[in-house]
Amino acid sequence: MSRRICCICLALSVLIATVSIAYADAVPAAPLTEQDYREAVLALEEQGLQTGFASGLTSTQRLYENDLPAGGEDASITQLQFLALDEMEAEQLAQQAAREQLASNLALLSQYDGVKLSGSATVYSDAGVTATSGKIESGKVAKLKDIDATGRWFLVAFANMTGYISADLCTPVSYKDYDGTDAVRTRAQILARSNAAAAKTFGTGVVPGGSTLRSAVVDYAMAFMGVRYVYGGASRSGTDCSGLTMQVYGYYGISLPHSCVAQYRMCQFVSRSALQPGDMVFFSRLGHVGIYIGGGQFIHAANGGVQISSLSSGHWSNCYYGAGRIISG
Repeated sequence: MSRRICCICLALSVLIATVSIAYADAVPAAPLTEQDYREAVLALEEQGLQTGFASGLTSTQRLYENDLPAGGEDASITQLQFLALDEMEAEQLAQQAAREQLASNLALLSQYDGVKLSGSATVYSDAGVTATSGKIESGKVAKLKDIDATGRWFLVAFANMTGYISADLCTPVSYKDYDGTDAVRTRAQILARSNAAAAKTFGTGVVPGGSTLRSAVVDYAMAFMGVRYVYGGASRSGTDCSGLTMQVYGYYGISLPHSCVAQYRMCQFVSRSALQPGDMVFFSRLGHVGIYIGGGQFIHAANGGVQISSLSSGHWSNCYYGAGRIISG
């Protein structure tokens, strides 16, 4: 019961008491019965009022069961009772607000299954307490999984992330309206899709979008690192130098014979200063061949297996014969 109502009730009580006293002087007193009190209490309750005795009893019980109300350290017993009643009223209002918020959350979840972001959002593992490294960009659409009790944080799923983001950045939407569009994809996913669409096939090899045949040849050659040297071999179980180049270029549809001399004759001559990754380098009067990988290095099959060596090292620099270009451009 608020203080205003209490004051009104008190004024009415004083007025009624004054009239009753005046009337009692002229009318013989009639003893009150328990039934009279019950009827009076019922009449008050029908009007939404509670007796002062019942209110005082409730607040007194609260004082015994709990700590003093806030600001009640220097208050009298009567003031403490009013403070306790104020706290009870505040709790009831908070409980009602929580019930209304829950109803609002359930209504929103029943109507929408996605949210569109109006700004970049940090993803939290809980409701706004522990931030993760994840972020969702502005304009993206995430799946709406749940809403925290306060309604201020939405539990969402986006790409490989699941966590809470601020409701202030979210506009509820129907997820199916955006499913399959770039709004539900990360930048990395969009780039990967673009690269896949731009990929080109050479022989049995595939060159990803954004890459080149030259870099693809080098990458594939690196996959042979450590394969043992076998004279006359041309497989992953064992290979010689021309067998390695034959396998690598052959994977991308460039057919080469199993011979250093024959391979050199198929190439366009290129100076050492103009070498590009994917060009072929020859040594020892066409007795050895490798694939230039950039940075002054080449990959080749020699004693010890497939390995990387430097063109400027003493042995390979001394026996360098020339270079040839088998990939145009």
